[in-house]
Amino acid sequence: MNQIRQVFKLLFRIPPFRQLFVLWKAITASWRIHLEQPVPIEELAKSREAASIPSFGFFFLLISATVIATLGLYANSTAVIIGAMIVAPLMNPILSMSFGIVTANWRLYKRSLATVALGSFVAIFTACLISVVLPVEVVRSEIMARTAPNLIDLGIAIAAGAAGSFSLTRKSIASSIAGVAIAVALVPPLCVVGIGLGIGEGIITEIGQTTFTDINVSEGAFLLFLANLAGITFTACVVFLSQAYGSIAKAFQALLIWLLIIVILIFPLNNSLREFFLSNQINQEINKIRIANPEIAEKTQTRYVHVQLEGTTAYIKILTIAPKGLLTDDYLKDAEQKIFDSISSTQNVKAMDLDLRIIPVDIRHYQSVSPK
Repeated sequence: MNQIRQVFKLLFRIPPFRQLFVLWKAITASWRIHLEQPVPIEELAKSREAASIPSFGFFFLLISATVIATLGLYANSTAVIIGAMIVAPLMNPILSMSFGIVTANWRLYKRSLATVALGSFVAIFTACLISVVLPVEVVRSEIMARTAPNLIDLGIAIAAGAAGSFSLTRKSIASSIAGVAIAVALVPPLCVVGIGLGIGEGIITEIGQTTFTDINVSEGAFLLFLANLAGITFTACVVFLSQAYGSIAKAFQALLIWLLIIVILIFPLNNSLREFFLSNQINQEINKIRIANPEIAEKTQTRYVHVQLEGTTAYIKILTIAPKGLLTDDYLKDAEQKIFDSISSTQNVKAMDLDLRIIPVDIRHYQSVSPK
């Protein structure tokens, strides 16, 4: 702290910086009376204790949110899923868990952890039960979007954890917790886990009827939930410590454990991020090929691109709709080579296995003229 003050004293001797300091002081002079102090630790501890209890109200809201989210996922309705995120109370015990870590209140930490674990099980079981009752095996984009998490999702969880924990320390922004719940989405991934376990191996996607087993769907969604949980917990601890709640010395061991969990999760999330970038690059390359061949582009449509990376080998599935005979072997071979050249030069891909599925379509054009 003393070193920082010395740096500011040195900068203050330089005329331009001194003028900036004077200007900044003049602008912010009236702000001091509006600066809000953090919520007293006793008050925050009391609210966190209440939020950690696995009460009837907690499970009532959680089951309601799970039913809403599961039906919203089946209906492919973003608005319904957002509504479920607002109702879901799972964010509160997670923040209580972080507060318990930084204040070394291990009773609070264990009770919050138990509430989160039990709540997660209830959400998965409820979604699984709904998926068994509903005679639906075709899943759509809202479900599939939660089966391939990457580092971007971890970044969202970290930002949400920071926003959620900070909102608890200031009374004026406490209502922001609802927006945080929407951003991080804890219940929908658990619902997808339940849907995957409930339907089993009969899961198919709507696009191209490409089969996905329950293992892939459930594991991917649960990985997303773990990334959200770890990101929120660790970041909330850091924010609470930055606001002078608790002690880093007492929380160090638990913080290290959660940091280790994040580091472990980074490996599969990073691979998914590479697949995300690779899929995006393939779509860009396909678009370039279409622009270069407008007579073919106007009669064809790429419906689906799926990428799976194993080491330096890319396994790619592309679903295209085109009139029968339009896409010649020479055209497809040239397109395949352009895609491979593009991804091998930028994504460290040494080999590519391309599965191209072409659905034939019959295009007929009619014109009618009204008689005079």
